[in-house]
Amino acid sequence: MDIILVAGLWMGGWAWYEVAPALEREGHRPVPLTLPGMGSADADRSAITLADHVAAVVAAIDEAPGERVVLVGHSAGAGIVYAAADARPDRVARLILIGGFPTADGDPLLDGFATEGGELPLPPWSEFDDADLRDLGDGGKTAFRTYAIPSPAGVVTGIQRLGDDRRLDIPVTAIATEYTVADLQSWIDAGAPPVREFARLRDVTYVDLPTGHWPQLTRPHQLARIILAQPPLGDGTIAPELETISPVAFHSSEGVADWRVLYWGAHAFFRAESLSHGARLVAEVAAIAEGLDHYPDIDLRPEGVFVKTFSRRDGALSRTDADLAASVSRAARELGLEADPSVLTVVGIAVAQGPDAHVRPFWSAALGYDPLGGEDAIDPLRRNPHVWFHPLEPPKPGRGRTHIDISVPRDQVEARVAAALAVGGRMADDSHAPEWWTLTSPDNHGVDIAAWTDDSDFSG
Repeated sequence: MDIILVAGLWMGGWAWYEVAPALEREGHRPVPLTLPGMGSADADRSAITLADHVAAVVAAIDEAPGERVVLVGHSAGAGIVYAAADARPDRVARLILIGGFPTADGDPLLDGFATEGGELPLPPWSEFDDADLRDLGDGGKTAFRTYAIPSPAGVVTGIQRLGDDRRLDIPVTAIATEYTVADLQSWIDAGAPPVREFARLRDVTYVDLPTGHWPQLTRPHQLARIILAQPPLGDGTIAPELETISPVAFHSSEGVADWRVLYWGAHAFFRAESLSHGARLVAEVAAIAEGLDHYPDIDLRPEGVFVKTFSRRDGALSRTDADLAASVSRAARELGLEADPSVLTVVGIAVAQGPDAHVRPFWSAALGYDPLGGEDAIDPLRRNPHVWFHPLEPPKPGRGRTHIDISVPRDQVEARVAAALAVGGRMADDSHAPEWWTLTSPDNHGVDIAAWTDDSDFSG
């Protein structure tokens, strides 16, 4: 089904970078919109109105090949998709409003924001409540501000115009984020002006999603599950959130001594006598994976077999990973393959960027990578090094800088650092040890050798 996604102020289609793929994997057609004036910081927004943004959503409805669409509006986008539903009530199967309200006819889209020169830039974080910023973190704030575009003043202050009461029959899901469903319902019962339109809607489902104001950034997987559960996309049953475990908990599981937790999951290497010998283990791993309905990455080489298991794209682990790891190790022993953790290494590229740089889209496009979270880009087939984008400190406008990140097992890291120093490397910073050491090569290229993932108590 066609799912049209409209983010709130300062955001474009980029905001759905993790939600949209999750919807597509379930067979739907997500359409993340970048509304007029929101594609570039240099765009002329002086003449853009609320009607222009509504018209862009209506155009997306008209262009959708399916008979009906689901409209998803976040924050100020809730009022915009509500107006689009008013314009095309027969084409909208459901409205999903995230952290925002259906703006009533004759009301301004938003109150309380002071525009500057025809637009509204993203304010300093100090102007937001702690509840708004929950789960965003420093990395998320940096990424958001990097990609944020000022919103047109004509949209923020625009007056909502509605004319077809058939919109009131469209089923609505209201997702409460930085406030609770109980809060929202109390405001509705009290007749609070911003939410008074809810009292007119005939079919409203209320869902709590405890996080900050931008759940597509802070809880994208959970948000996607909620969207997918709403009829007609689902039957109303929200899939449970993955229960993750920490590397410490993984290592405390029985039968996983062969494994190390590096970037992007738990890894093991089993040495084989030949390619065909390793292929026998691959067949066993495939059978184990089918039995658990949990699928690792497998790399067969003449020297042996690499196996990586994970439960989420960011490498988070669950109990199923520990079960799979123990089963794979048992199969390897039965086939006579010995584990060798000394060869386990995961390489990443760290790109430092200035405060006004927008470099992740470039690198993602050049490499054919997918964005992940607020700071990473990854090979969609997980073959090549990930790229991590972080602030350049101290800021140096017009400058970029890269270094290599190397994730190694905890029981191998000191030997790896010593080996690099022995052949001409220089210790640049060991203040973060034993989490990671920063070395430089003889020609002054930076390398971080990290072991923190292997004994972290963070569960994802």
